[in-house]
Amino acid sequence: MAWDFLYSVRRTYHGEDNWGDLYMKSADEKKWELLSYTYELPWKADAKGKSINSKSRVEMGVYELTPRTDGPLRKDNGKGWRLQLLNTKHRSGIEIHRAAPSLFIEGCILPVHFNGFQGSQILKGDPTIRVMSTELMDKIMSRWHTLLAKHSGEGNPSITIAETLPAEAVTNRSHSHA
Repeated sequence: MAWDFLYSVRRTYHGEDNWGDLYMKSADEKKWELLSYTYELPWKADAKGKSINSKSRVEMGVYELTPRTDGPLRKDNGKGWRLQLLNTKHRSGIEIHRAAPSLFIEGCILPVHFNGFQGSQILKGDPTIRVMSTELMDKIMSRWHTLLAKHSGEGNPSITIAETLPAEAVTNRSHSHA
């Protein structure tokens, strides 16, 4: 049985919007805390209405998570510690991982500290994107270990991907984003 860990809210689901919000369960597990914004590919469906591999975001739903550490290390421009979404239907390899400055992705979810380029000091290619996203992944990893110890033997943590806020969300952005 899975337990709540992350909650992703998308501004729009079937549109060209790449941005959303990422919430994380508080250490006492009584509320959702706004952690960051998210960057994803926009929705693209095949003829059957399924998301297209490597070209679209994953469908809304609840997915169990498992950590991954394979591949190049962060210091070697690798993704480092990250979370993989399990049982994503016809999709595979969907991860929550740190962003590269290019924001190149193939269906994954990137935690970022900004929510758009219009009016922003941030541009694609800015090395700050990787630095700040890595800090966000470190916060996720720290909370992961804290809550995992409390849930030993209770199954995997999960992420809910939805269009609405969780009921217990803390939404004061001025205190939540780095």
